[in-house]
Amino acid sequence: MKRGAGIQTLGRAPVPEWEEVARSAWPGRLPAPLASLAARAYLPVLVGSLLVAVVAAWLGLPWLGLAAWVLGAGTDWLATPADPAVTRLLDLVGLRGQVRALLRTLPSVALVLSAGGDAVSVLAYVTAVLFVQLAWTAQPVLATWLSRSAPPLRYVPGAAVQPRPFADSARAYARAVGTPGTVVALELVALAGALAAATGTGGPALALGAGAAGALGALAWLVRSGLAVVALRRAQPGWATDLLSALAGGRPSFLVYISLAARQSKYIANQWLPALDALPADGLLVVREASQLTPLAATRHPVVYAPGQRDVERLLLPGVRAAFYLAYGERNGQLLREPRLRHVMLLHGDSDKATSANGMARAFDEVWVAGPAARERYRAAGVDVPDEAFVHIGRPQVAGLPVGPSGHERPVVLYAPTFEGYYDQTSHSSLDTMGVDLVRRLLTDGRTQVWFRPHPASGVSRPAMLAAIGQIEALLRGTPGGHVVAADRALTLPECLAEADVLVSDISSVATDYLFTERPILTCDPAGLPPADFVAAYPTAAASYLLRPGLADLDAVLDDVFGPDPLRAARVAMKRYVLGDPPGGPQAAFAANVARITAAAERGANRGDELIG
Repeated sequence: MKRGAGIQTLGRAPVPEWEEVARSAWPGRLPAPLASLAARAYLPVLVGSLLVAVVAAWLGLPWLGLAAWVLGAGTDWLATPADPAVTRLLDLVGLRGQVRALLRTLPSVALVLSAGGDAVSVLAYVTAVLFVQLAWTAQPVLATWLSRSAPPLRYVPGAAVQPRPFADSARAYARAVGTPGTVVALELVALAGALAAATGTGGPALALGAGAAGALGALAWLVRSGLAVVALRRAQPGWATDLLSALAGGRPSFLVYISLAARQSKYIANQWLPALDALPADGLLVVREASQLTPLAATRHPVVYAPGQRDVERLLLPGVRAAFYLAYGERNGQLLREPRLRHVMLLHGDSDKATSANGMARAFDEVWVAGPAARERYRAAGVDVPDEAFVHIGRPQVAGLPVGPSGHERPVVLYAPTFEGYYDQTSHSSLDTMGVDLVRRLLTDGRTQVWFRPHPASGVSRPAMLAAIGQIEALLRGTPGGHVVAADRALTLPECLAEADVLVSDISSVATDYLFTERPILTCDPAGLPPADFVAAYPTAAASYLLRPGLADLDAVLDDVFGPDPLRAARVAMKRYVLGDPPGGPQAAFAANVARITAAAERGANRGDELIG
């Protein structure tokens, strides 16, 4: 779930959007291991430091209390760039960074009093805290004000330094995200001064001076932040003009509309980028959610972050004639209403899942699919899409996979379960029901190397899946024999598929893509349906060996796979049915159809101009 999902600011963009923008271009302030350590230890440190501070106040141990404060506040600051799940949860229930800071302030006031502090010391510290809190509260207000007028922003995937408009905006937003180091430093000065005065290390003047330094520092930080935001707002019209001019100069003929659930671009958008980069035509990627930016791979096409509907309208450049969609996102309608464009659904994979025959396909001018199987899915699902709307382009993503035996002396079995599914119709994963036993059995069998690559979205809402991933990874890392956890080597899915001699998966586009290799596939049926019913519901499974709960038939299946392989002919036939066989290959078919649809849209636009004239 995205940070703060559902909470709206007074402005045009929701809070999570500009928080995600801040994180997308946040410079590496700290070594990643340090931030990661703070994130993992966050909750025990938060609770422990508060308890120690309270005990220190009761026992009159001021410097122990100060150390506890530094540990708690410092961990909050260190964990901010890592954005751990626990801080997201605390934010969602109302315990945002400022509230957590106030919780630390309460025992700190008691600490000053128990150490012998007088009214001057306490008031000096409280005054500094008041100014720090006011300055901190103002940062989201300034960020919201900035977001209300923000133009589309150019983003460069993978770049160490982002273009200045994006980076400058991100820095402004970053001051409102998490726990800024400035507030930690200013309150620390005020608290240390008050404790020093209370313990006799310094006089009341020290407490007053430290409190004044904290208060004036917070005021200066606020003024500086405000002036920076004012300067950015004044620069924004120029940024928009420059960006649109630069984009128009590239003469894009199509745009790719990316509106997805949190961070899905890693496995949805990225798989299309090589095919898009290989096109002779130039295009434009329009990204609606900031959470999609950081996971994007490098591409030759410009990437523009456009959170607002007005931003999308600005990006409809004169030469853009077609829009490609990768998923049925909630925001698709904001572009689908544009009649000048031809709207094409590409989807991110081809499988027997319900998402591959979605009724929303009716909204698009064309639906580009791999092969004949896709069209039959829509018919079987009762989705009335005209036959002429379907265009077979194959799967450009699999064109580089090897075909036939790998030549490995010891075969590689890749276990690649699908994600948990957002609803029952797409809940096909075997990971938490069969996965651990399956991998254990494969390791005991000993004939193969076992590779493991779970879907990146596994465990979003089902903790059992995260537990299963941990168990499987521990099994593979602890068993000799060359077994591989794909995450340990940062292996991509195509790299894993290319090396696998056998795939074990679920109802998933991974299995249909792997058909290209013509190598054996084992499909898991966690629900334990009768085989005939399972194949009737998921026709592509007819070319794969089925595994049912309990894995009673695993040994016999492996004997078939590494022996006569009776399903080989069925796989070859299913490959053509599912993946198609376009002349010249899928990339050529993709490029030809991009040229066709943009040319058709251009002719339509010219006819419209003639009628108006």
